[in-house]
Amino acid sequence: MPTSGGWRRPRVRAGAVTALAIAAGIVVWLVVGRDDNSATPAASTPVPTTAVGVGPVAMSQSELASLAKKLKHPVYWAGNKRGFTYEVTETADGKVYVRYLPKGVKVHDPRADFLIVATYPYPAALVALKRAGKKNVRKVGAAYAFVDPTYPKSVHMAYPHADYQIEVFDPSPKTSRAVALSGDVHPVG
Repeated sequence: MPTSGGWRRPRVRAGAVTALAIAAGIVVWLVVGRDDNSATPAASTPVPTTAVGVGPVAMSQSELASLAKKLKHPVYWAGNKRGFTYEVTETADGKVYVRYLPKGVKVHDPRADFLIVATYPYPAALVALKRAGKKNVRKVGAAYAFVDPTYPKSVHMAYPHADYQIEVFDPSPKTSRAVALSGDVHPVG
């Protein structure tokens, strides 16, 4: 993000995302009410919206696509991954986090051990990415990617003419880089 000191790189801070998600979940629980018969929402449960965002909630691919339509902007992800739950958190400022939870891991899990693809509203994202990455920006399909050597767990991506930055985070820099450079990161739809 352009600032007076240059480009500020947003980074998925798993603890902050989890704390935000838990707070949003509590607000949703208080506003909508709680069904004592289920610990987490089913994939077909309508997603409640509050002033602070949504989630974390489990969503199917079609529910992710519906969310993107509701938001009127793309929601990026790493594609359909068999056996994974897609945990989605939307913040009040329009950021969307899609976290890939393997079988047996519940929504709201506090660990920072999982792949996350984040979509950030960001005017002229590609211009800022190229400015920050200088010669280290790679073309990946129609997108461009930058791995910040000071924080290799995250790969930042942008598409031409799109006002959204994508961040691929994984605790393993090798995995975040492999996912980002695979060509699989794209808008859900």
